[in-house]
Amino acid sequence: MRSFGRRSKAKNWARLAMKFGLLLTDAKIWESINDQLRDRADDMREAMREKYEDTSDRLYDARNALQGRNDWVTPTASFLGGIGIGVGLGILFAPVSGEQARAALRDKAVDVKNKVSEFAAGSSRYGTPSTATGTDGD
Repeated sequence: MRSFGRRSKAKNWARLAMKFGLLLTDAKIWESINDQLRDRADDMREAMREKYEDTSDRLYDARNALQGRNDWVTPTASFLGGIGIGVGLGILFAPVSGEQARAALRDKAVDVKNKVSEFAAGSSRYGTPSTATGTDGD
């Protein structure tokens, strides 16, 4: 009886080994494993690329900061220069006389200045606590 139990255990182990052997030689399983590995490798590659780009951008910004360079100066100067050129060309090709164009520009500049000063006065008036009543706002 004992040999029968040993034989069935050996037979079960042999069957298990043969099943694993068949699984390991199945092309569909290998293809599935390769696809999964390829997908994970692509994910890792993308994550590493993002980290590399982020790190290189930070190093570039740090280098510029240490060298005293600012990235906003050149675009701002270009923008203001473009505005100046546009105003100059507008005055040159305006369908009104130069005196009328200058008067219109002067009036517009005064209006903008008044609006900015009103806005600044309004924001400083509302931005600070009221001292007229002597209370702290309690």
